[in-house]
Amino acid sequence: MNIVVLGAGNLAWHLSEEFQKKGQNILQIYNRTEKKAEALSKILQCDFTSKLENINRNADLYILCISDKSIAEIANSLPIENNLVVHTSGAVHQDLIPQDRRGVFYPLQTFSKGKEIDFKGIPFCVEANHENDKKTLIKLAKTLSISVHEISSEQRKTLHLAAVFANNFSNYMYSISEEILSVDNISFDILKPLILETANKIIYHSPKESQTGPAIRDDQTSIDTHLNDLNNGNYYDIYKMLTEKLRAENKK
Repeated sequence: MNIVVLGAGNLAWHLSEEFQKKGQNILQIYNRTEKKAEALSKILQCDFTSKLENINRNADLYILCISDKSIAEIANSLPIENNLVVHTSGAVHQDLIPQDRRGVFYPLQTFSKGKEIDFKGIPFCVEANHENDKKTLIKLAKTLSISVHEISSEQRKTLHLAAVFANNFSNYMYSISEEILSVDNISFDILKPLILETANKIIYHSPKESQTGPAIRDDQTSIDTHLNDLNNGNYYDIYKMLTEKLRAENKK
């Protein structure tokens, strides 16, 4: 399949490299910043452009690996009519793309440039305006992963919301932990086995069944000590709110 990738961020790097490994032909990289487009194109040994009017018009697929706020603008400016155009967002409806042949190719994973990732288990959520295009996207996704799902725009929005809690907010908790430890010169590495075990538990048990800690045990002594240590600082309200939520959930 001949593919044009629009974007040169974390997802664009990972996805375009993986496509190429699986035998797909990356025709061109587009990015508003020419240096970013050129940097990725050098890795892939393909053409690049920073101008939409110079987009290759002969691709089978145009995949938008760009910010949600840019999807409508870029899609509306694409000088193509009869080619398949998809975005990779978890939160945006496919109808933001004006082309009749439109769809979604959403990998449910977090991506960081330079961090290798195994695509085989990544859930790919696929949607398209036409059945034949949906089959094409499913076939393409299956070259990358064993976990491919037909998901509507409404379902995908719900999935993305849940993913923000599971991934983004949990990672913020790690950042808070790291900052708290740094006050007493303790390495964050000491928490990594605990974090990994916590994540591993939910493979076998529901999150609610796996929940532990002072709020679940109703250990007010520990809770008061922690709140006193936080001393109405940046994370006092977060600790207090989460403790109250956990207690309320535990009483249900």
